[in-house]
Amino acid sequence: MKSDDIWRWSATCTAKAVTRGSLGAEQVVHAIADRIAAANPQVNAFALLGIDSAIDQARSQDMARAAGAPAGPLEGVPFHVKDLIPTQGMETAYGSHTMTGNVPGADARAVARLKAAGAILIGKTTTPEFGAKILTNSPRHGHTHNPWNLARTSGGSSGGSAAAVAAGMGPIAVNTDGAGSARVPAACCGVLGFKPTIGLIPNDMAAALFENHQYIGLNTRTVPDLALALSVMNGPDVGDPWTLGRTPIRFAVPPDPVSALRGLRILYVPTMGNRLVDESILARLEAMLDLLVEHGVKVQRMDGEFDWGAKLSGAWLRASLHARIGHLLATDRDRLDPNLVATLEAGSRTSISETEGLPLARTQLFHRVQQLFSTTDLIVTPTVAAPAIDLDHAPNAPLVINGEVAGLLRDAWWPYTGLANLTGHPAISVPMGFCADATPAGLHAMSQYHEDQRLLDLAAAMEVLAPWAQHWPTC
Repeated sequence: MKSDDIWRWSATCTAKAVTRGSLGAEQVVHAIADRIAAANPQVNAFALLGIDSAIDQARSQDMARAAGAPAGPLEGVPFHVKDLIPTQGMETAYGSHTMTGNVPGADARAVARLKAAGAILIGKTTTPEFGAKILTNSPRHGHTHNPWNLARTSGGSSGGSAAAVAAGMGPIAVNTDGAGSARVPAACCGVLGFKPTIGLIPNDMAAALFENHQYIGLNTRTVPDLALALSVMNGPDVGDPWTLGRTPIRFAVPPDPVSALRGLRILYVPTMGNRLVDESILARLEAMLDLLVEHGVKVQRMDGEFDWGAKLSGAWLRASLHARIGHLLATDRDRLDPNLVATLEAGSRTSISETEGLPLARTQLFHRVQQLFSTTDLIVTPTVAAPAIDLDHAPNAPLVINGEVAGLLRDAWWPYTGLANLTGHPAISVPMGFCADATPAGLHAMSQYHEDQRLLDLAAAMEVLAPWAQHWPTC
């Protein structure tokens, strides 16, 4: 690519160019800063920017390499972090007025590892208040827009992350995923969204490590970038018991991604308790599956009744959110997002017996899913059942799909993603072209425990068969 298109460069290409000296880290940061200045006023993907400190860091890197210091695997690559994840010296406010001025004294481990690999933090991306809904807007920061259609949502709760990557405002986004928060926005914005196996990436910032459903996730535009970031971020950490005893893994793209899928077994599940799927999404997904079959993949379709844990996911999220921040109802109710207030109040009504039953139900769900994986390698669904919805769609308003009222958002739009959070399996959303309304569509896949590489293999094959990274929004 041309040097004046540096903001379009992948993390992998950028790091290689900086390492060999054909590009300076400071030059890269200035290019991304210029892109943010041009695109972010339309998209509103950032809660906070730290461009000056990023330029200082880049300049220091350039001087150190000139003096003979070795380059890291992500040398000079700008990245951003969701405003739910601690960043040393940079405010982490959870999208909330109640957390203004909260400046952590240390980075989350995943962030620290990226910095140690040479990546440069440029800012914090937007989130709904405390990450509590599937649409990215908050009283503090307003709406984050979809770069492909500014009248549509970017999804949530990592909507700022996915929108920023899609619009070229930094190639790597670190985020959280509590029920699909990295993957739903990825589908809406046409990028990759990844949730790892529990324990792959340290989640030392989680409030409840032994009943956790929230993971550190990623958004990137390309599979090599995802593999590179995962390689840097994974491995054991004393702050996360699920990581202990693990050996760091180097992720990579297969030399021939399409051939690598031969013999792969896919269980195709078009609906998970929802009744309707947008016709253009279903057509895209089934066309992709047909293409994979042509290259040796085996696909079996699953219809009918199965308890995928949708009610459990909602109950778990409400109860855990109330346990963490329910006290704000007494101290800051008037400053909170009304939707957050409603969610916290619902959590407060969760009975003791219901709360006691949640871990049991989660265990039963895990066993049901494990039984499915005894005869398949991947469970594939749409990521969402309809294109990115209107920006002003109320969280409790019904969704219309194919001209029919489909139900509320949790049941009708995103019933697919929360399953992997409860069971611990890895999952990914992969771009698969565009819906009839010209917004992106995503294929969702879950794999067996510790088979994160298999998800990258699938994405890499799709990247060859139906490439997407050449497409850019016009913002």
